[in-house]
Amino acid sequence: MKNIAILSIAGLAAAASAQSVTLHFDIDGDPLTGSDVVADSASWTVWASFTGFASADAYFGGFVGSFDGNGDGSASNLMNLMAGEGTVAAADGASIVNINMFNNALLGTDDTANPLAIFSFDTSGTTSELSYSATGVASMFADGNIFGTPIPTDFVVISDRLVVPAPGAAALLGLGGLVATRRRR
Repeated sequence: MKNIAILSIAGLAAAASAQSVTLHFDIDGDPLTGSDVVADSASWTVWASFTGFASADAYFGGFVGSFDGNGDGSASNLMNLMAGEGTVAAADGASIVNINMFNNALLGTDDTANPLAIFSFDTSGTTSELSYSATGVASMFADGNIFGTPIPTDFVVISDRLVVPAPGAAALLGLGGLVATRRRR
């Protein structure tokens, strides 16, 4: 009997660990893969996707923490795309701090989209490679119950990379554009 109880608990733990959230920092329009984009500025959209929740009414509940810029530059035009916001996020160089955003069935904001766009921002002044990681807590609601409790959920991050061309390469790209423009005339 003890073996059955231990196996049941182990099975529940395995099922719980199968629930996960992915945060994707996207600049190329594909919210599910990571890509390299050559530029010194970009418009980013952060998407949340999830797996392991049985109900079709499961939805991403929110994120509290920071989006950590792994590179230089400045973030601006910060926009929470979720319904609620506990505090207003702030830019700290390329990083974004004080994030506290959420959806909730009680408020009628239980968007079950998967993936779901949750945040957008711009970066500029990047002089080296820039990508993102995140520090904090993601939460999920297992179903659309208006009195449901958010479930803290492990998350992973996929980030596109903003790759700044070397000055010589940028000059060659500019010359190529000039030649192409001249040929059209």
